[in-house]
Amino acid sequence: MQSNSSSIVTFSKHHLEEHGGDPVIDRDVFAILEELADEDDPDLVAEIVELFLDDSAERMAQVADVGADADAIRSAAHALKSSSANIGALRFSRACSDMEAAARGDDLDGLPELVRSALVMYEDVRVAFDRSTGTSA
Repeated sequence: MQSNSSSIVTFSKHHLEEHGGDPVIDRDVFAILEELADEDDPDLVAEIVELFLDDSAERMAQVADVGADADAIRSAAHALKSSSANIGALRFSRACSDMEAAARGDDLDGLPELVRSALVMYEDVRVAFDRSTGTSA
Protein backbone atom coordinates (compact mmCIF):
# COMPACT_ATOMS: atom_id res chain seq x y z
CA MET A 1 0.00 0.00 0.00
CA GLN A 2 2.93 2.34 0.52
CA SER A 3 3.30 3.08 -3.17
CA ASN A 4 -0.33 4.16 -3.52
CA SER A 5 -0.58 6.43 -0.50
CA SER A 6 2.95 7.81 -0.64
CA SER A 7 1.96 9.61 -3.83
CA ILE A 8 -0.18 11.97 -1.73
CA VAL A 9 2.75 13.29 0.28
CA THR A 10 6.02 15.00 -0.52
CA PHE A 11 8.62 13.94 2.04
CA SER A 12 11.35 16.18 0.64
CA LYS A 13 9.72 19.40 1.91
CA HIS A 14 11.31 20.91 5.04
CA HIS A 15 10.25 23.79 7.27
CA LEU A 16 12.29 26.98 7.18
CA GLU A 17 15.40 26.99 9.36
CA GLU A 18 13.73 29.54 11.63
CA HIS A 19 11.05 26.89 12.25
CA GLY A 20 13.54 24.12 12.96
CA GLY A 21 14.30 22.96 9.43
CA ASP A 22 12.67 19.60 10.17
CA PRO A 23 10.90 17.54 7.51
CA VAL A 24 7.32 18.76 7.18
CA ILE A 25 5.99 15.18 7.33
CA ASP A 26 7.82 12.52 9.33
CA ARG A 27 8.24 9.37 7.22
CA ASP A 28 8.10 6.99 10.17
CA VAL A 29 4.84 8.38 11.54
CA PHE A 30 3.30 8.45 8.08
CA ALA A 31 4.37 4.82 7.53
CA ILE A 32 2.37 3.82 10.61
CA LEU A 33 -0.64 5.55 9.10
CA GLU A 34 -0.08 3.70 5.83
CA GLU A 35 -0.10 0.37 7.66
CA LEU A 36 -3.74 1.00 8.54
CA ALA A 37 -4.76 0.75 4.89
CA ASP A 38 -5.48 -2.66 3.43
CA GLU A 39 -7.06 -4.25 0.38
CA ASP A 40 -10.55 -3.60 1.77
CA ASP A 41 -9.90 0.13 2.15
CA PRO A 42 -6.97 1.14 -0.08
CA ASP A 43 -7.98 4.83 0.05
CA LEU A 44 -7.94 5.06 3.85
CA VAL A 45 -4.76 7.14 4.07
CA ALA A 46 -5.94 9.59 1.42
CA GLU A 47 -9.26 9.89 3.24
CA ILE A 48 -7.54 10.56 6.58
CA VAL A 49 -5.30 13.20 5.00
CA GLU A 50 -8.28 14.84 3.30
CA LEU A 51 -10.20 14.94 6.59
CA PHE A 52 -7.18 16.46 8.30
CA LEU A 53 -6.79 19.12 5.60
CA ASP A 54 -10.47 20.05 5.68
CA ASP A 55 -10.67 20.20 9.48
CA SER A 56 -7.34 21.94 9.90
CA ALA A 57 -8.25 24.64 7.37
CA GLU A 58 -11.25 25.59 9.52
CA ARG A 59 -9.22 25.51 12.73
CA MET A 60 -6.38 27.54 11.24
CA ALA A 61 -8.94 30.14 10.16
CA GLN A 62 -9.98 30.36 13.83
CA VAL A 63 -6.35 30.74 14.87
CA ALA A 64 -5.68 33.41 12.23
CA ASP A 65 -8.78 35.44 13.17
CA VAL A 66 -7.28 38.57 14.72
CA GLY A 67 -10.47 39.07 16.70
CA ALA A 68 -10.40 35.57 18.18
CA ASP A 69 -10.05 35.35 21.90
CA ALA A 70 -7.39 33.28 23.58
CA ASP A 71 -9.87 30.50 24.44
CA ALA A 72 -10.83 30.04 20.77
CA ILE A 73 -7.16 29.89 19.78
CA ARG A 74 -6.39 27.49 22.63
CA SER A 75 -9.22 25.16 21.61
CA ALA A 76 -8.25 25.16 17.93
CA ALA A 77 -4.55 24.69 18.74
CA HIS A 78 -5.35 21.78 21.05
CA ALA A 79 -7.25 19.94 18.32
CA LEU A 80 -4.60 20.72 15.71
CA LYS A 81 -1.82 19.49 18.01
CA SER A 82 -3.19 15.94 18.08
CA SER A 83 -4.44 15.63 14.53
CA SER A 84 -1.22 16.96 13.02
CA ALA A 85 0.89 14.57 15.08
CA ASN A 86 -1.26 11.68 13.84
CA ILE A 87 -0.42 12.43 10.20
CA GLY A 88 3.28 13.01 10.88
CA ALA A 89 3.38 16.81 10.91
CA LEU A 90 5.43 16.78 14.10
CA ARG A 91 6.99 20.27 14.00
CA PHE A 92 3.59 21.80 13.26
CA SER A 93 2.16 19.78 16.16
CA ARG A 94 4.79 21.26 18.49
CA ALA A 95 3.94 24.74 17.21
CA CYS A 96 0.28 24.08 18.01
CA SER A 97 1.26 22.89 21.48
CA ASP A 98 3.18 26.14 22.01
CA MET A 99 0.18 28.17 20.81
CA GLU A 100 -2.11 26.24 23.14
CA ALA A 101 0.13 26.93 26.13
CA ALA A 102 0.47 30.61 25.28
CA ALA A 103 -3.28 31.00 24.76
CA ARG A 104 -3.89 29.35 28.11
CA GLY A 105 -2.33 32.49 29.57
CA ASP A 106 1.27 31.47 29.91
CA ASP A 107 2.48 33.99 27.30
CA LEU A 108 -0.28 36.07 25.74
CA ASP A 109 2.30 38.63 24.61
CA GLY A 110 4.10 35.94 22.57
CA LEU A 111 0.91 34.51 21.09
CA PRO A 112 0.82 36.64 17.90
CA GLU A 113 4.31 35.49 16.88
CA LEU A 114 3.43 31.85 17.60
CA VAL A 115 0.31 32.21 15.45
CA ARG A 116 2.34 33.71 12.58
CA SER A 117 4.86 30.86 12.75
CA ALA A 118 2.11 28.23 12.92
CA LEU A 119 0.41 29.72 9.84
CA VAL A 120 3.64 29.40 7.84
CA MET A 121 4.20 25.85 9.08
CA TYR A 122 0.61 24.92 8.29
CA GLU A 123 1.09 26.11 4.72
CA ASP A 124 4.15 23.83 4.53
CA VAL A 125 2.00 20.90 5.68
CA ARG A 126 -0.76 21.73 3.24
CA VAL A 127 1.72 21.94 0.36
CA ALA A 128 3.43 18.68 1.37
CA PHE A 129 0.21 16.83 0.56
CA ASP A 130 -0.63 16.52 -3.12
CA ARG A 131 -4.25 17.58 -3.46
CA SER A 132 -4.20 17.35 -7.24
CA THR A 133 -6.40 14.27 -7.09
CA GLY A 134 -9.62 16.23 -7.37
CA THR A 135 -9.62 18.65 -4.44
CA SER A 136 -8.40 22.19 -4.67
CA ALA A 137 -6.29 23.49 -1.82
